[in-house]
Amino acid sequence: MTLASAVFHGVEIPESLLASELQNHQAPTLAQARVLAGRALAARAVLLARGQELGLVAVPEKNADGQEETPDEALIRAVLSEEVEAEPASEEAIRAVYMSNPEGFRSPPLLEASHILISPSDASASASHIARQQAQALISDLRADPSGFARLAASKSACPSAAEGGSLGQLRPGDVLPSIWSALNVMDAGTIGPEPVASEHGWHVLRLDHRCDGERLPFDYVRPHIAMRIEARAWTRAAAVYVDGLLAESSANPGLCLTESGELADGHGNVAQADGLLGQALSDVGRAYDALSPTARARLDHAASSDGEVATVLLSRMIRAFLSKAGDEIWTQLISRLRDSDTPLSDSLDLIVTHQLPPLRKTHALIAMRQGPQATP
Repeated sequence: MTLASAVFHGVEIPESLLASELQNHQAPTLAQARVLAGRALAARAVLLARGQELGLVAVPEKNADGQEETPDEALIRAVLSEEVEAEPASEEAIRAVYMSNPEGFRSPPLLEASHILISPSDASASASHIARQQAQALISDLRADPSGFARLAASKSACPSAAEGGSLGQLRPGDVLPSIWSALNVMDAGTIGPEPVASEHGWHVLRLDHRCDGERLPFDYVRPHIAMRIEARAWTRAAAVYVDGLLAESSANPGLCLTESGELADGHGNVAQADGLLGQALSDVGRAYDALSPTARARLDHAASSDGEVATVLLSRMIRAFLSKAGDEIWTQLISRLRDSDTPLSDSLDLIVTHQLPPLRKTHALIAMRQGPQATP
């Protein structure tokens, strides 16, 4: 039995693959998420097809975490690298970014801080609660006598810094846990944090000893960084335009097909087969006319007679119109109808006729008139 599939941007996509891709796309409705997933998979197909067309050979690379690309991912990267170019950032654009952000492009702040670590006796919630109470009590004591910080650190802190009176030295972003850095960053120099800060090691009583805010970096220093950001954004936009172009071409000339595992199918999918079937119908439109069901043939004959046209000529024109203008939805309907069909040509042509021509109207007598001299006037 042929697997169910749908068409997006002219690419035939198995429903099982589409269902798997849906989880990667958030949208207000399932229908919208389905469109996003279909577009992403169609983009994958057209990029893989373009890579094969260009004859590219890509070697999978590893990222910073040691994760290696799949061969298809490597090929897509190679296609974009080969085909997409972005304009270099202009001097005016670089300087405009720098001037529009007067508080940005600063050196990182430098903090000097001290702490007292109160570590729980075990991993239980009750031990953590007791440790927090002890840390809060230390904060109360230090508010009354701030000068006792080094003495309390030496006697109470579970950190090796206790030997240095709790001093952590000079700190930059990344030197301590984010929660501790965030707490220190909002404190004034010479003050003790109002609440203990939790970490995997316990509860921290913090004191900010000194702050040196970062200075604005000179333009020449940050210029390469700004240029890189501008060019990266420009490349991303250019890549999106490039993919849109491939998708538009695929929509106009459907036929690509993905496998259930997301690879480009080696053979032809149902869309390509249907396209070939209709091409054969055009080459022998008389046979195509004979293949129509009685209902579809009657509808075609009626339309041709009304327009004073030969039925086979009208059928030929309708097939050509379908092949040039059919969208994803009607292609999906067609391949759905053709799944396991015993009469694929007839089913294809019937869909085209019913899609393009209105149904025949039947006349109904609402009042039966009597015949003869006794008929009601």
